[in-house]
Amino acid sequence: MLAVKPAYVWCCVFLCWFLCWTVGACDIVGARSQGDINIGGIFPIHRQVENLEIRSKPDPLTCKVFDVHRFIWLQAMIHTIEMINNSTLLPGIKLGYEIYDTCTDVSKAVTAAMKLLSKVNISDNCLEVRCNYTDYQPIVKVVVGEIYSELSIPIARIFNVALMPQISPASSAAILSDKLRFPSLIRTVPSDIHQTKALARFVSNSRWNWIGVIATDDDYGKSAMADFISNAHDLDICIGFQELISIFSTGESNDEAIQALVSKIETIPTANVIVLFAKPAVVIKLFGEIIKGNITRVWVASDAWSISKAVSTMQNIEKVGNIFGFSFKNGNIPGFNEHLKNPRPGPGAFNKFIEKYKQLRFTCSDEYLNYTKMCNSGLKDCPLPDSLKLVSRLACNKTNESIADFDDDYLVQNIERAGTYATYLAVQSIAHALRNLLKCQGGVCQKSPNFAPWELLGALKTVNFTEGGRLFYFDKNGDSINGYDLLKWVMDDGTIQFKIIGEYNILDKQIHIYDETIRNTTEAIFSNCSQSCQPGQRKNSNSSHTCCYECVPCAEGYYSLGWDMNNCLKCSGEQWSDSGSSTCNDRSTEFFGWNNGFAIVLVVFASLGVIITIVIAIMFRQKLNTPVLKSIGGPFCYVILLSLLLSFVSTGFFIGEPTSYGCYIRQPLFGISFTICVSWILIKSFKIILAFKLDPVNRKTMMSLFKPMAILATCNLIQVMICALWLTLNGPHPVKSYDIPKIILLKCEEGSNVAFGVMLGYIAVLAMFCFLLAFMGRKLPDIYNEARFITFSMLIYLIVWISFVPAYVNTDDQYLPAVEVVAILASNYGILCCHFFPKCYMICFKKDSCTREVFIQNLREHYKSRDPVTCSEGSVFGGSLWAAPGAPSSVNTSKGEQKPTFTQPCVRNRHKSW
Repeated sequence: MLAVKPAYVWCCVFLCWFLCWTVGACDIVGARSQGDINIGGIFPIHRQVENLEIRSKPDPLTCKVFDVHRFIWLQAMIHTIEMINNSTLLPGIKLGYEIYDTCTDVSKAVTAAMKLLSKVNISDNCLEVRCNYTDYQPIVKVVVGEIYSELSIPIARIFNVALMPQISPASSAAILSDKLRFPSLIRTVPSDIHQTKALARFVSNSRWNWIGVIATDDDYGKSAMADFISNAHDLDICIGFQELISIFSTGESNDEAIQALVSKIETIPTANVIVLFAKPAVVIKLFGEIIKGNITRVWVASDAWSISKAVSTMQNIEKVGNIFGFSFKNGNIPGFNEHLKNPRPGPGAFNKFIEKYKQLRFTCSDEYLNYTKMCNSGLKDCPLPDSLKLVSRLACNKTNESIADFDDDYLVQNIERAGTYATYLAVQSIAHALRNLLKCQGGVCQKSPNFAPWELLGALKTVNFTEGGRLFYFDKNGDSINGYDLLKWVMDDGTIQFKIIGEYNILDKQIHIYDETIRNTTEAIFSNCSQSCQPGQRKNSNSSHTCCYECVPCAEGYYSLGWDMNNCLKCSGEQWSDSGSSTCNDRSTEFFGWNNGFAIVLVVFASLGVIITIVIAIMFRQKLNTPVLKSIGGPFCYVILLSLLLSFVSTGFFIGEPTSYGCYIRQPLFGISFTICVSWILIKSFKIILAFKLDPVNRKTMMSLFKPMAILATCNLIQVMICALWLTLNGPHPVKSYDIPKIILLKCEEGSNVAFGVMLGYIAVLAMFCFLLAFMGRKLPDIYNEARFITFSMLIYLIVWISFVPAYVNTDDQYLPAVEVVAILASNYGILCCHFFPKCYMICFKKDSCTREVFIQNLREHYKSRDPVTCSEGSVFGGSLWAAPGAPSSVNTSKGEQKPTFTQPCVRNRHKSW
């Protein structure tokens, strides 16, 4: 390895310093003016290369179809250079130029790039191959061009070798922002990344969501289509179809492809809007077939053809439909219109393109004469071929010598302002960068113009100046952030005018419309797979395309504010909406209030119950020692009346706006008070069984266990413990319920439903025992029918509360408290009616039957009728009234004599009780 190292080094040196490519074998320069600092230019002055499809050897390429619009761009560059030379921007420095025609062909563009990169002061235009280009001096310091992205990409690779600055006035492909691959390319237009976002935003703002996309199959078209589709999907825009047009096929195959595309457009009528990324030449071919097929669509143009004069001057162009588009920001170039009226090379300069233009413009060719004869013969369809559009009608009426110097407005009429202004900005950027690099101030430039191109590249990246009232600079990717103008093609006096209707701001990523009538126009155009969903509806998609859907009304409690909402929004808890609503309304607050008609009825019944209870208590106070009242417990009947009174009062806590105290007290108050009532009835039922149903042996045993106060205390203590645990662990509390549409229901949440059920269930168990015991003693004397009344009262209670459960479970509105109030009132009135009303009736209307003697006599007759055995009055007496109320026993009267009171029935046999 060491032995070969010197040879390797010398070989590398030889290759780096002595190898060069000779690119000057043919003179391909189109325009030149020598200066202290020369600027290169690469423009597609011709549209194509002749016979390229049959080329079989690398002979010189011949260009055809002169493009007057690109010629105007070239003139913008020359005019701007002359303006700067005539100004004080670069004192003592003259700018020159060397411009080449690419003929819209990659091979021609690469040749031009190699020519511009060749070394200065070399007679054979040698392009040296070096390892180090730091001090390399090519014939130009910077290049303006190319226009098309697919041509800028390959020549940018070549310029990267020496970091030759390349400023494109129109190449907008997103890939060119990649500074790893294209470090020396900058541009005075934004990247297509922004254009595709602007296009997608425009389509979205116009409420179009079902569109077609067409692009050429070159780098520009493919990249733009991919970026646009990505942005469109982000904005919920669906692509009805997408097609690529080949620019590499020619002849019949190309025509057939375009005809097939037109047929596809015609078969998808719902995709009424089509976004088109293509060069003007391709657009002309496509629109030619569209016009023939009498197809009308809405076209959205990319910057490549949005202001194309070639397209806008097509015959019957208005038949294709509305055309919108985005173009680069434009402005006025001082003195440019005058320059175009009679373009001439400057002193010491030559310009083949001007000569070619004047030759085409002012020469009366045989082809033009034949065309005019054909049209004058009465042929209706007489379109002007592209090759003859330059020919002036004056050319065939005047001599060439008289017309050569004639001032002509043709170029002025064909100016594409955006492109020429971008070219103007490119040259201005170079001039300002040179001023900074050469440190020009005070009328002199301090540095020598003999610098390497890469030094100017650094100055260009940081250039900053004001032009047309707007600040111009390049971003970190070398792109302009000027934004885009939104255009609409408007027919005015038979010609298409590019009317600016808005702009797209790159910084805020929004479209700003100047004329609101345009917004109404775009929204009136329908290009959707489905009708737009109005506010109050949502989209329900059953297709692979999200834009094809049905409109479904928002459910109750949901709403949608905007158009084409994917989902309805839920109203807040305090609000509600009907089905299909676009807004939410405040809920109304409801509760079982005192002013409710049903509540008033319940209050009346509860108040009546309280009054009746108090009246009964007063009535019983006067007749407390009568057998009738003693049969229901004597003074202890006040315990039942007090419990009933509290139960009636508890219903008041179920009515009105729920409060913490009211919710907390109402259930325990009812539960404990009614438990007292039922417990006492249980004691009475048990006493009846002891008195009439048990044999003497069992009665004596049960009598020892019968402790009324202990039973009463125990039964109620259990209920108190249940309620205490309930209130302590998870007691009732006021809540707001949002379960009912349109209403906020204020109610008492019971906390633990289990505890609530246990409380009511415990009372039900006591009532069941009362019912069973009373049912056992139902066949008692008619004068002593207490068991019968207990049976009926408990049966009423059980029926009421069994019915309460399903009614309570299935009621969830403001009347839920009323269900329980009804159950409480029914239970209370059942006890009043069965236990106290009969006693009141006897006290008031059967006073003669309420004496002790009548009472005992009726009992004797009852048992005599059941068994004819004669019962001696003293043989069966014994015991006490409390032990068995109503049974005969010996009681001392006030006079000292012993009178019988009934304590137990007559017994026929000792082993058998009645």
